Amino acid sequence: MSNGLKLLVIGVGCFFGGVLRYACEIVSDLWIKPPFADPLAVLIVNAVGCFIIGLFTAWFLKKIVPKDWHTIITTGFCGGLTTFSSFAQGITVLFMDGQVWIGIVYILADMICGLFAVYAGLFLVLGKDYAKELLK
Repeated sequence: MSNGLKLLVIGVGCFFGGVLRYACEIVSDLWIKPPFADPLAVLIVNAVGCFIIGLFTAWFLKKIVPKDWHTIITTGFCGGLTTFSSFAQGITVLFMDGQVWIGIVYILADMICGLFAVYAGLFLVLGKDYAKELLK
């Protein structure tokens, strides 16, 4: 795949990731009151994005997914879906609203869920010996 075509396809992946992220924000706004709606939506999309990155990295390492598809999904789709900048903004809003402890719990929950989701994606594909595959 040429670099120009790869850029276009990554952009399309980013578009779909961004649309899914926005859909999560809309649903969260319908079900949960501010200032908790946006942080919850970001937590969900970050965990899902981390899980997908874990899966596709494992599939790439097992040569199930070609390098181009790995890049398209991880850089494109997950890049549009995950939202670290929104994560930081949500924390700032919680802190400014006086919800410091909820902000701290949110930081820890997002980090723990994200790390666990990457591990789960790797483990699901590579099994208990995932570390050996990663260190090859």
